[in-house]
Amino acid sequence: MRSFYTDTVTRQRAAWVDDGYGNVTEDWSDPDELAITGCRVQPLSSEEILEHRQAGLEVQKRLLAPYGADILPTDRVVFVETYEVEGERADHRSPKGNAAHSEILLRRFDG
Repeated sequence: MRSFYTDTVTRQRAAWVDDGYGNVTEDWSDPDELAITGCRVQPLSSEEILEHRQAGLEVQKRLLAPYGADILPTDRVVFVETYEVEGERADHRSPKGNAAHSEILLRRFDG
């Protein structure tokens, strides 16, 4: 592990349940949690959103995790605060072809 990959995050995954009407929905009441060590969380951007008389703050971060980390687009990641995963995990290799790290984009909206 590289010395600057010192963050630990918690991956949360919702259970999928039938809502009683034949629809399958996410149930976040008791998510499956997995601690992932050897990570680095980096700030990307924050933007104040002022639309339709509602104000809010959108915060984006980049999570660099061990190669092939068990994180899906439907998961959440907790690192100080809770973030939604934005899109697919990108697995990167070094120039020599060795496994390097996975990159996951995170988003949080307060408003």
